[in-house]
Amino acid sequence: MLIIGILGCLIAAQAQQKRYSARVFDGITYQPLSGASVYNVNTKKFAFTDKNGRFEINLSLNDTLIITKSTYRQLVAPIDKKLFSGYEDFFLYYKATMLKEVTIIGINPSYEGFKKDIVTLKLPDYYKRAEEVHLSEWQRANASYDEKGGNILSLGGTVTMSPISFLYDKYSRRSKMNRLYNEMVSYEDEVERIQQKYNREIVSELTGLEGEELLNFMMYCRFSYYDLVRWSDEQIKEKIRTNYFNYQYDKISHEQE
Repeated sequence: MLIIGILGCLIAAQAQQKRYSARVFDGITYQPLSGASVYNVNTKKFAFTDKNGRFEINLSLNDTLIITKSTYRQLVAPIDKKLFSGYEDFFLYYKATMLKEVTIIGINPSYEGFKKDIVTLKLPDYYKRAEEVHLSEWQRANASYDEKGGNILSLGGTVTMSPISFLYDKYSRRSKMNRLYNEMVSYEDEVERIQQKYNREIVSELTGLEGEELLNFMMYCRFSYYDLVRWSDEQIKEKIRTNYFNYQYDKISHEQE
């Protein structure tokens, strides 16, 4: 009887385990996250999401999944009866700000194109006032640069920015990063409020979509963190309406093909 009881428990436990499949998305842009790690705490087994954000893993009722991806907050998901018997997508959110996704794009991909950009570049108006200025040997010998920025040339009490420094500030990767960072700092409150400005409830109210179709539409929109931070609430709603019109048109066109 003891052996039969143990076998019965093992069979019951085996019956409760299943191959579970779900998807992982960015919680703001609603784009699928590839390469996210899914760890079953109970079985000590790992799975990873594919390019569509989908993963498969063996689990049982009351197991716990830990879903992680670099730069995102860790998600702990206890498997209750609802998750075990049904299906639900998981959403990850950035740890801090959108600066983690910064992409630097060169002004011109070719060297010849870059040279043309430099030659045709119009310098700021304040350089016009210095066109007739010529430095003496003494001025060249005594020229000094500001210790803080390294780009202010001091000549006998006057200051001017070197054209080379101007070009560096305009095109260098470091300067672009600094400009983007300063812009994001000015939007600090909006970064914190982004989840209230754009979410499934707002989109559903504007479009009437629900469930899987709602998620498909939000994936279609492909709004970036940067755009959502800069746009006002009304601008976001207008973008949603415009994208919904295009979404419906593309959907009808696809069905007629």
